[in-house]
Amino acid sequence: MRRTAPFALALVLLMLLTAGCGSKKKASTEAKGGGSPGAKIFASAGCNDCHTLATAGAAGTVGPNLDELRPNQQRVERQVRNGGKGMPSFSGRLSTEEIRQVAAFVATSAGTGTAGKISFKPDDTKVEDCSDGGCYEQAFGNLAYKEGPKAALDKLDELSRTVPVVLGDCHPIAHKIGAGGLLKYEGDVGKAFAAGNGTCGSGYYHGLLQWKLAGVKADQVAGVARTACESPEIKSNAFNYYQCDHGLGHGLMLYTAYDLPQALDFCHQLVTEFDKVACSGGVFMENQSSSFGLRTKWLSTKNLLYPCNSKLVQRRDKLYCYLLVTSHILPNVGGDWQKTAAWCRKSERGWVETCFESYGRDVSGAAVRNPDRIRALCAHAGSGEKSCLYGAARDILNNDAKDMAAKTLCEAVERRFRSRCFFGIGSILGTQHADAAGKQAACKEFAKGRDYADCLSGAGA
Repeated sequence: MRRTAPFALALVLLMLLTAGCGSKKKASTEAKGGGSPGAKIFASAGCNDCHTLATAGAAGTVGPNLDELRPNQQRVERQVRNGGKGMPSFSGRLSTEEIRQVAAFVATSAGTGTAGKISFKPDDTKVEDCSDGGCYEQAFGNLAYKEGPKAALDKLDELSRTVPVVLGDCHPIAHKIGAGGLLKYEGDVGKAFAAGNGTCGSGYYHGLLQWKLAGVKADQVAGVARTACESPEIKSNAFNYYQCDHGLGHGLMLYTAYDLPQALDFCHQLVTEFDKVACSGGVFMENQSSSFGLRTKWLSTKNLLYPCNSKLVQRRDKLYCYLLVTSHILPNVGGDWQKTAAWCRKSERGWVETCFESYGRDVSGAAVRNPDRIRALCAHAGSGEKSCLYGAARDILNNDAKDMAAKTLCEAVERRFRSRCFFGIGSILGTQHADAAGKQAACKEFAKGRDYADCLSGAGA
């Protein structure tokens, strides 16, 4: 089970000051930066008692670490003014100008003093010294900064196979590797992206974009988002390009404090339709499976297809919503595959098979990508079995583009499912290569004869 991060990002955006903050106890204002009006307000309002903010000399651990999270000024103002979620509103204690001053202080001070304004701060913590998730996150971030993201991700992959704590915290650890990698390359997303890989659900890519967006002003975030994935290092590889847009969606959900409509709106401001759709996938994945173990309000335990079948999600955004929806359905039906299939059949017209592709992705994960187990679980899909197998084949290769379990699976399925299965293999292999020759060579490793033709068709070759 994923451990909730000790400094849950969304909490600083939704609850900048926790219920324990804002006491009338006076705090020292002698810390660095303590002479500015905003710093004095930060101290006198009791924020020092709850939060860590180096510039203010604050080392509180009750609330989120502001140096880690770097909220922008507009969000700080809103949360200080409105409160909510059990925290007090400061609108009756602070004037409009005082709220503006403290927000400006937090937004401009949090996480300063590092290259590229990435707030991750390397230290001497080593992987071999750790036994808990927080320590591992810091240690792997250090490793990424000192030896490069690949070294850190390879080590993470190795330990996740043998150390339960690392396996359970794998995705958040990969996020922190993203922070260390971005710092190593001084904020250059292209160079950092090219140096990573998709270990642990592509958490590195998600974290990298999360840290790139952290602290950006609200009126600038669309511009940063539009240019984040434009570097030649990213666009030269279709898989990296997709992962960048997808990771951007994760980052935008984190940036907006899990405000799904707002995050989708930012995706809609990207340049191409590919960018917009891939970005929406990251938004919906973050909504259904928070990087920090949080639960959003954009899910329902009664209508398990929500928000996909609601007016909230426009038609252009439904693809990835339905491609991920069974990850929400399954835990709410006790892991019952037949009940999950029944929910897929309730999907809106035109989206039933897409739901079953999501079903196949979850089958692959539950089966630990074992072909025999995948076939047995997909049989529970009934009318959706073909789409389940297609989704499972794609998932195998999406985790490892050289995993021959996908070939074994497609060779073993019934003849009526075989063509679609190999088409699924090709649809992933095609993202790994920009040229026809590369796609052809990749398909030759997985198929021959008619299967090879189906693979090529899926690869777009």
